Amino acid sequence: MELSLNTTLMLVERLIAVAVILQTSEMFAIRESFSDDGVWSWSVLKDEFEFFPGPVRFFLDLTLAYPNFLVVLFLRILAASVALMLSHAVLVFTLLLTSVLVCLRWRGVFNGGSDYMTVVVLLALLLARLFPESHLVGLGCLLYIALQLLSSFFIAGVVKLKRVNWRSGRALGGFLCSGIYPVSPLLRAFAEKPALLACLSWSIILFEVLFPLSLLNQSICLLFIITALLFHVANVYMFGLNRFLFAWGAAYPALYYCSGVSWS
Repeated sequence: MELSLNTTLMLVERLIAVAVILQTSEMFAIRESFSDDGVWSWSVLKDEFEFFPGPVRFFLDLTLAYPNFLVVLFLRILAASVALMLSHAVLVFTLLLTSVLVCLRWRGVFNGGSDYMTVVVLLALLLARLFPESHLVGLGCLLYIALQLLSSFFIAGVVKLKRVNWRSGRALGGFLCSGIYPVSPLLRAFAEKPALLACLSWSIILFEVLFPLSLLNQSICLLFIITALLFHVANVYMFGLNRFLFAWGAAYPALYYCSGVSWS
């Protein structure tokens, strides 16, 4: 399947808009936690931003205090909804700015990896939308997203490879029994088989370390992407990490496109 550069950019934009809608909807659902009476109230967190200059602190007070932060979230979900239908630099800038504000509001710990990938994708998309006539800029933006995606897997694999508990399978066994949802008897039985856990752990490690090979050609890339999506779905089922599926999913078209580019 061949995708043009513009089609790929549009696909990435539509998918990241879906991810942003999901992320923002979750925040609306827990709005009481960041109200003035909540555990994440701005009055508690604002002291950590005292190192910013006065105008920046004023802007953060204006946008991150409750209930103003609800307006930011509403603007974010509105921009994402419109971005599902049309492409424009103003929409992408709005999504990027509100995403950065969300990261600041939650100090990057709401769901760090997915927030990071969301910002990475939006930053590259904004640059591409600012120079819509430049094929080179568009290609560079897709390559940036693809390399960030590759490094996320490769670094995770290297870190696991260095840890004895991952090589032995003990870490995976612990994760399987520590999800936020009740553990099924099947998973619990699976976690009690050391040899099987070790085999699966090494499969995950090798998959992540070898992920950069997906750039070799589009057939290999498609195989890695399908495997990665299945990996994300498994994480959603076992650990409730649904935001990773959508944030990383928005980056896969960029990787697929770059895997078909002749760099010689």
